[in-house]
Amino acid sequence: MLIFLVTFLFARVFANFSPDFSAFLASYYGPQVRDQMERRDLESKGSFGGKADRSERLKNQPIVFVHGVSDTAGEKMRQAANWFKARGYSDSELYSTTYFNGAQGNPLKWVEYGMRCEYVKQVRALIVATRLYTGRAVDVIAFSLGVPVSRKAILGGHCVDSGEYLGGPLTKYIDTFVGVAGPNHGISLQVGGIAIPGCVFSVIPVCNQVTGLYSGVCPSESEFLQDINRQVGYEGMHVFTIHSKKDQIVGHIVCNKVTSQIAGQMGEKVFENLNHDDTFHTSHNVQFQMIRNHIVI
Repeated sequence: MLIFLVTFLFARVFANFSPDFSAFLASYYGPQVRDQMERRDLESKGSFGGKADRSERLKNQPIVFVHGVSDTAGEKMRQAANWFKARGYSDSELYSTTYFNGAQGNPLKWVEYGMRCEYVKQVRALIVATRLYTGRAVDVIAFSLGVPVSRKAILGGHCVDSGEYLGGPLTKYIDTFVGVAGPNHGISLQVGGIAIPGCVFSVIPVCNQVTGLYSGVCPSESEFLQDINRQVGYEGMHVFTIHSKKDQIVGHIVCNKVTSQIAGQMGEKVFENLNHDDTFHTSHNVQFQMIRNHIVI
């Protein structure tokens, strides 16, 4: 019984940010922003990362994981972090926050997403905090909608929806940026092997013309997509992408562009037949080699 209680308490302490990182966030941003980043309302799915105490030294550059649509930090990103932990990373080197509310039991919840300024600010805040807290350059691994969201978080400038000024680019603090299955130019749904434009109409939030994935009459894109694609090379010192030609959610070609590519990227890994989620789940070793050795395997 005592062993169970100790194990339970330990899990509760580290289910979200470590107490040390939580205290750092509260002192740097204030308790309200800390709470928004930690997301204890989502219990163990809300966030993760941080040192056991401030004196702990890192062996590896910290990684910030940015989740995709209908997801949370505690799902695919936690699974990825566990993969990296099995290969020598520690909790103090792996970070993530939840910038929306996950699927909430609704498989169509993703249509309610947009790349709103509040989400961008939350991801940017985590990247900045991780850099300041660890004193190290940061690697970013982003998936699905998390790719354009994190690109804007790094780019900075003004939000297209609220006009808020985020600050300048974070490029010099990012060693490697890896975008996995990102809809950088919109989406093209794959149905029975046929590509169907996914956001020609802007009637649902995820396809809106301001913060959505709108890609109507080519080459039209939403204001958000135009903003992040207008400049090149700001995502980090090394930029890579991973994507699949059979991605049933994001698709492959949108308006004659490979939607998951990022202009100026150093390299890419292209799978022939993986679906959207498997493109992330099965490519952890590819991600690892990109951030550690800056190569594509």
